[in-house]
Amino acid sequence: MKPISEQYLNSSCEVKAVDNKPILIGRLSKILGEEILISGNGNKLPLIHCNTIVKVSIINTALGLKVLIGKVFLSTEDFIRITELQSMADFEKRNFFRVSVDLPSRACLVSSGEKTAKIENPEYFLVHILDMSLSGLFFVSGKSLTVGSCVSITLNLYQTEISLKCKILRKIAVNMNTEDGYGCEYIDNSGRPYDLLCKYLFDCQRRQIHQIRESHP
Repeated sequence: MKPISEQYLNSSCEVKAVDNKPILIGRLSKILGEEILISGNGNKLPLIHCNTIVKVSIINTALGLKVLIGKVFLSTEDFIRITELQSMADFEKRNFFRVSVDLPSRACLVSSGEKTAKIENPEYFLVHILDMSLSGLFFVSGKSLTVGSCVSITLNLYQTEISLKCKILRKIAVNMNTEDGYGCEYIDNSGRPYDLLCKYLFDCQRRQIHQIRESHP
């Protein structure tokens, strides 16, 4: 199933970062299965890092506005190819309980069947967690990791040290030649560690909602 009807071909497009920062304006030139191609309007397009997540607003006066979230597969001065498309509504639903955080931490590699409580002589490396949700988290690290690897991340929540076992689902370039970002899902979402994580996320979201209300009386 195509992410968007071919009736939208040649419609104007606005590409933004997830935080709504404008990136480029072009037109929808091709729909390639589950991907779309956006071309420039005679102007050179800015280059975007591969795997960057972007928001695409496709504007058609007859059909209405269509907003999609996708990942940059290829970027040139003539076109940008975006894949892994999903509707904005689906994206927002999946990220409803996702909160931005700033948590320096440590992690170690584990096997998929290994119990984190029994790890002997773990080789820890530094990670920096940037966002978390009820289903997973995103961190950056100077250590090169591979998609499909499992890590145990150590956190201190409410004066309690917990370990979260995660599987790496995606790798995103963050700082060229220094750090990469890793999107992970939790392997075990039960027990005391997960209960503390849920409490922490709810508290974070409550604070963020309060801050928004305070800044917009």
